[in-house]
Amino acid sequence: MTKAKPLFARLRGIADAILWPILHDEPSRAGADPAVEIRAMKWANVQLLLAEAFRLDGFLVKEIGGESADMVLVKDERTYLVDCRHWSALEVGANAAGQLYGAMGRLDAKGGFVVTAGKYTPDAMEFARGLNVELIAGRELARMLEMAKETISGALPIRPLTR
Repeated sequence: MTKAKPLFARLRGIADAILWPILHDEPSRAGADPAVEIRAMKWANVQLLLAEAFRLDGFLVKEIGGESADMVLVKDERTYLVDCRHWSALEVGANAAGQLYGAMGRLDAKGGFVVTAGKYTPDAMEFARGLNVELIAGRELARMLEMAKETISGALPIRPLTR
């Protein structure tokens, strides 16, 4: 039993070191602007939480950090691309949706998502309309990250080791 306590303490320390930065990167709080909150997060945490959010929505996250897209997703045997390079931008124009649409053609993807904490210009919204490119911004992104955070924090309960 005396060997289990130091082992448990070590495992808890490792879990805390990994999870603390993720769990304390708050994407939204009541009354706060979610865009400001999201921009304050570390890129790796945004990417991890966004991947989890898509997983919760039924997608298989096939690849993270590719050249043509930040994520490659699969759902119902169809490929989808995610561009979250503009996650911290104040405003995103049609060029982002256009680049993603081009990548969708090259990779035979059926749809895509452009993600930002900010907002989209009217020309971006017009361009994306009818192209199966979904624009995710601000409060919707905050909602997705919040749901993912709840899942991740609840998925790894720390329990004492028993013998």
